[in-house]
Amino acid sequence: MKSLLLVTLLMACHFTYSQKISNEFFVFESALSKDSVYNSFEKKAKFIKASGFNGIEISELEHFSEKFRAIQNLGFKPSSLYTKLNLDEPELDPRLIDAIRMLKGSGTIICPYIIKKNGVSPHAPDKGGDKIAIHLLRKLADLAEESGLQVAIYPHLNFYVERADHAARIVKKANKNNLGLTFNLCHWLATTNMDERANLNRQIKSLAPYLKMISINGANNIISSKSNIWGDYIRPLGEGNFDVRGLVKYVAIDLGLNIPIGIQCYNLKGNKDLVERISAQVNELKSF
Repeated sequence: MKSLLLVTLLMACHFTYSQKISNEFFVFESALSKDSVYNSFEKKAKFIKASGFNGIEISELEHFSEKFRAIQNLGFKPSSLYTKLNLDEPELDPRLIDAIRMLKGSGTIICPYIIKKNGVSPHAPDKGGDKIAIHLLRKLADLAEESGLQVAIYPHLNFYVERADHAARIVKKANKNNLGLTFNLCHWLATTNMDERANLNRQIKSLAPYLKMISINGANNIISSKSNIWGDYIRPLGEGNFDVRGLVKYVAIDLGLNIPIGIQCYNLKGNKDLVERISAQVNELKSF
């Protein structure tokens, strides 16, 4: 009887500490941006695929067709489309409409960052700006739905929607099933104080019904005093004192959200060795 109990306990411990996550991991287009060898989007995408990632981001609409075709030719996935939603423009960019139609059935998440230059401070969003945002996002969500795609607002420091909680308020008011938001670690760090950060899990849980993807990177959990704060808030995965592993575990295992996880690479200096190190870090994150 004691032996049976011991075996049962050992099996329970193995189950507890050997869980695997199946979330899609992809790399932002900013990876390898300074590399002299992987100096085209096609070469970059080919190397990122060979490094074991599930997909790559397409950033902005310039050269979208060429990038999309390069990904298709590689049998790779365009995991997200990072694109501008300008509240000073009355309608959606025609190029965005074309891109979404081309992406039909691809599983790509449309990630609009939202700007408004006229009449509104990014630190003081107003009902007028939100009203325009909701109008355009509903149009975008309807268009994306026709192609079987999801839309995730991308909060971004100093843009009209810079905080995750603001994005969530807009999503709730827009009330579209395929519209949600992205939790971006670096921009969350850039727009929160230490008290807010202490309640990260509570915030993530409140956002969970609307989360379509998250982005991660190495980071320092401090209030950065650097002239370029990204030196603290965007570091190679595996560096810095922020508990990225804990964040991924909470999202993927504790909350059970099988959503894509993007690797932020903005302003990171390095070549293919950096991507390979990040890939090794991702493999470690996949087992708990």
